[in-house]
Amino acid sequence: MTAKAFCAVGLMVLALRAIGANAWMQNARKTPEWFTRGVMYQIQPRAFTPEGTLKAAEKKLPYLKDLGVTIAYLVPVMKMDESMDKSFWSPRQIRSGFDNPKNQYRIADYFHVDSEYGTDQDLKDFCAAAHGLGIMVVMDLVYLHCGPTAPFLKEHPEFTWWNADGSVKKGPWRFPKLNFAEPKVREYLIGNVRHLLKEYGADGFRCDVGDGIPLDFWCDAHDMMDAFSASHAVLLCEGYTVCNQYKGFDADYGWFPGCDAQRVRNAWTGREKECPRGAKFVNHYENHDIATDWRPRAEKRYGTPAVEQILTWMFTLDGVPMLFTGNELADADEKHSMFGKTPLDWRQLACEPGKSRHALVKRLASLRREHPAFTAVNGIDGLTWLDVTPAKNVSAFVRRGGGETIVVVQNWSDQESACEVSFKVPQSSVPSYIAAEEIDRDVKGAVAEEALYARNAAKAGPRAFKLGPWGCFIGRIDRHEEP
Repeated sequence: MTAKAFCAVGLMVLALRAIGANAWMQNARKTPEWFTRGVMYQIQPRAFTPEGTLKAAEKKLPYLKDLGVTIAYLVPVMKMDESMDKSFWSPRQIRSGFDNPKNQYRIADYFHVDSEYGTDQDLKDFCAAAHGLGIMVVMDLVYLHCGPTAPFLKEHPEFTWWNADGSVKKGPWRFPKLNFAEPKVREYLIGNVRHLLKEYGADGFRCDVGDGIPLDFWCDAHDMMDAFSASHAVLLCEGYTVCNQYKGFDADYGWFPGCDAQRVRNAWTGREKECPRGAKFVNHYENHDIATDWRPRAEKRYGTPAVEQILTWMFTLDGVPMLFTGNELADADEKHSMFGKTPLDWRQLACEPGKSRHALVKRLASLRREHPAFTAVNGIDGLTWLDVTPAKNVSAFVRRGGGETIVVVQNWSDQESACEVSFKVPQSSVPSYIAAEEIDRDVKGAVAEEALYARNAAKAGPRAFKLGPWGCFIGRIDRHEEP
């Protein structure tokens, strides 16, 4: 090979590597606005009402509507495996102390509702009632594994793996793992997705351990969903796999990185060049797993003022905010567990800090609903981080879209902070010579005198702010005013 040819091959290899590395140069799949502009609430039926049933949950849908929720996400309500063989129980299920074989994430029948929650008709009624209020319904798909006595394992032994003695092999969490190398498994499960859409009225699905299942399965499932629902339905991945939003998923989990200004910023910018342009994330600080396993609970771990700041992050950052059952009441019940009935104490709504927390969530949901800048554009085109002086403890970003530019300044500490925010945005370095030249991302204009929302914070100059402990300032940028 000549030196010239060798050079050409080398350049080609570098180019291919650059294309592979720069996922952000491609666009994420188009996702319906009901999802990207929504506010999600994860309903854990065992905690949401004293009865723990779908009928009881249906009666509380107007409450969620009033709170500002537009997406109700149900943890699995399909028939659970009732085997008392604890060798097939997850360690955390055993540790819970409930001695309850019914694990919501150990399914025996993917098509029918567990009697603990009611009937198939109850789930249909729940979805119909939600739709009547303008609330979409997301259900949970648990396809990595199933229950050890699931009837379909007898009918289709090829759906999983077996030991030489005829016993089923255990996968993660000690459950039988489904065999996605078997075409019949894929056909069966995609048929289940279609059934949930058609018979119950689901609008989308949260995919349990979604990145533990071959991505091409989810791509095939979404193709079916798009054809069936005219691209109305969505798939949310519990996990994070670079590039999975090209076709397979509409969003991934956006995990809260912790109460630190730099970590909050880095968590977003770190994934910026790993994911397709316009990638979407569901932001939350607690879910059924975290609320079950973390002690102390988030409210005690972080403290009430810090959780208020986290909620502000959830509702103003790029992505979809997701509340877990009781977050809006500042619930901190240490007895909570996904493995047994631990109903919320709804009296928290009438006393502090629950009363103030409920009002805050309503206000943030309203702010998100009223200002398109928070929801109109996903990814780097809709959010720009701003430098802060001094940088310690404070983060700042602007959201742009729908003809608005809005600045969000947050103090992530219990110390007062006087700071100045730079509207000059340095051009970021790009990892590839084939990347397009970056556009001007400087913020033009000045912060309006009146805040859209402020908590323990005030404007102290054209681009200066005085923030009390855990204070935040959200304000519109008036482009007609230059300081």
